[in-house]
Amino acid sequence: MALITMVYNWSIMAILTTMLAGCAQQFDHRPSDTPACMNYRFMMTAPMPPEAMQRLQKQCEVSMRPTTAMPKRD
Repeated sequence: MALITMVYNWSIMAILTTMLAGCAQQFDHRPSDTPACMNYRFMMTAPMPPEAMQRLQKQCEVSMRPTTAMPKRD
């Protein structure tokens, strides 16, 4: 009986530890996200006119284009 209680307690502790570890993970945004793209993704669920949403999407697309200011390395 004591062995069963000990196994039960260890099982509960293992389950709780796993749950806490899973909840403690921090999910970072995509490393290639620009502020314009993060704003667009954030506003996707907002009630907005279609033109405003398309404008945000276009700003995201433009911000993701490579700039010519940085020279390419071989």
